[in-house]
Amino acid sequence: MYKMTQPKLYSRGKTLWVRFSYDGEVIKRSLNLESTKANKILANTQIIPQMIIKVHSGEFFNIEKQKMPTVDEYMKVSFELHKGNRSYSTSYLYDKNYNRHVKPVFGDMKLDKVTSSDITRWQNELREKKRLKKGSILRVRSCLNVMFEDAIENDIIQINPIKKAKKLRETENPLVKRVKLKPFNLMEIQSILNVLKDSDKNLIATFFYTGMRAGEVIGLKWEYVDFNRKTIAVREQMVSGVQKEILKTTKSQRTVPIINTLLPYLKHQFELTGDCEYVFLTSRSKKHYHSAGKIREQIWVKALKEAKVPYRNLHQTRGTFISTLISNGEDINYVSKIAGHENVKVTLERYSEYIPSKNDNFGDCFIA
Repeated sequence: MYKMTQPKLYSRGKTLWVRFSYDGEVIKRSLNLESTKANKILANTQIIPQMIIKVHSGEFFNIEKQKMPTVDEYMKVSFELHKGNRSYSTSYLYDKNYNRHVKPVFGDMKLDKVTSSDITRWQNELREKKRLKKGSILRVRSCLNVMFEDAIENDIIQINPIKKAKKLRETENPLVKRVKLKPFNLMEIQSILNVLKDSDKNLIATFFYTGMRAGEVIGLKWEYVDFNRKTIAVREQMVSGVQKEILKTTKSQRTVPIINTLLPYLKHQFELTGDCEYVFLTSRSKKHYHSAGKIREQIWVKALKEAKVPYRNLHQTRGTFISTLISNGEDINYVSKIAGHENVKVTLERYSEYIPSKNDNFGDCFIA
């Protein structure tokens, strides 16, 4: 016969909880009652006695099993809880990562049955079999971590198994190294633009000379381009064919200057699409780009090959813009602002190596 200790009542925050052990296992449950004198009397005189009866009859654990949701069931709840404070691109990424990497492994498991060992083994598999780098695994894991925290907050479980999982170590495996920025030089930029024509040339020039993210460029509308003030207001982005106002960070909504080098390209583009809503349209369908993938496939890869410029991904146009400004002595606070970084610390962490010495006689102050 299983042994059960007498349930003890205690407060956790402003809520009443009960704790007891059953067959050596410590069980903690929220009573979902505010910690008041009246509720304590109610718990001790009615709720706990009924709980003891249900534990011995087995009804308590049957009810627990029925109530405990699966990971897949509660992930839907978690996504809904955070829908209002996540950008569309973040929600899309969470959903994609969950369906690809989390659901096949944990989807059918009850929340309270997922252990820290399960998480550790899963992380190892993502790294060893799927060759995901540490940053990617952490991003995949984050949706699961948030879901467990939501479940704790709503008194469904008591422990987040991710907190006790083995930490991911850094690796020197070249397959999982982060792509290092290799800025294009001015000659390479010109070579790329020289092999392009019309709208394609104007599009790639905008990437190089604004530092805007891909979703921001393909989602750019003419209403946000001010030729008089020579500015572009970044207010929206295109993600998987959906136009959204919420951008990556709180600083993403910003104003980017139209530098003199870019101006003729945008004016030419206005001649081509000025009577349309979007600045850039596909050459085939004359509709806005669905995603940056088509630009890479149809324009970018071919242009670099024809220009005989070593391949870098399209996102490196952004890094080129930022690093070029910084290396030429532009104010890093202003560069950070027009780049849409959360703060200048982010800019410094990524681009500090491009900060030039402002004084050719640096160090001479120590000469006696």
